[in-house]
Amino acid sequence: MPLPESPVFPESEIEGLITALRGVLAARVTLGTLGHIEEIHVLAAEQLHPKQIVRNIESALSAGLGIAVDRRMISVAQVRADDADAWAPDDAPAPQLPQDSLTPAGRTQDEKNAVRYVFVGYDARTQPDLEAACRVTIRRGGEVISGSGAGPSTLLGRAQAAARAVFSAISAARQDHVLGLEGVTLVECHGRSFVLVAANAAAGRDSLPLTGAAALHRSPEEAAILASLQATNRWSAIDG
Repeated sequence: MPLPESPVFPESEIEGLITALRGVLAARVTLGTLGHIEEIHVLAAEQLHPKQIVRNIESALSAGLGIAVDRRMISVAQVRADDADAWAPDDAPAPQLPQDSLTPAGRTQDEKNAVRYVFVGYDARTQPDLEAACRVTIRRGGEVISGSGAGPSTLLGRAQAAARAVFSAISAARQDHVLGLEGVTLVECHGRSFVLVAANAAAGRDSLPLTGAAALHRSPEEAAILASLQATNRWSAIDG
């Protein structure tokens, strides 16, 4: 069933984000009468397990567009490695979109997707001194970047380590100091736990506050990563 709390986007934008993920060759999204996702059909290469592709799609939609989907909506069909090149060679040029696909901000959907940071994966562990460490890998367009962070070996500390890793990766990639993490908080609301990330970005002489939130489902690290990307992607869409 579609999740009514999710925002509504056109199929082309959702499909564009999904097809930018590693291993995905093509995607087809079916929307219901209210504009919410009902089905996602994906054609993928064999390089990743179907369950990993589904998790990547869930994470990307949540972080990139703020859309929560039930994994049962997603079906994955895989093709053999020798057939995959015929679908999406690595050096294939980006498709040319017609002028009427320009967004109000003057960017095509492909250009909007290119400035978003997409969650690829993370590695978390607890050190002998009881410090939690996390390394996060994200992608923007064709660039894959990683960053590391640390925190106390607690639920909140693990979330802090993951958020710090995301901001470390983005700061290293941009080589500037316009984006900073202010804090990470665990919030209880209506019987559910959320990770809330607060950040700021320089905007001329002013500071632009950024906020992201994600439900704590599988791990505090994943929730913190998605919340961090939700905050930074709103800024990236403006700043580029």
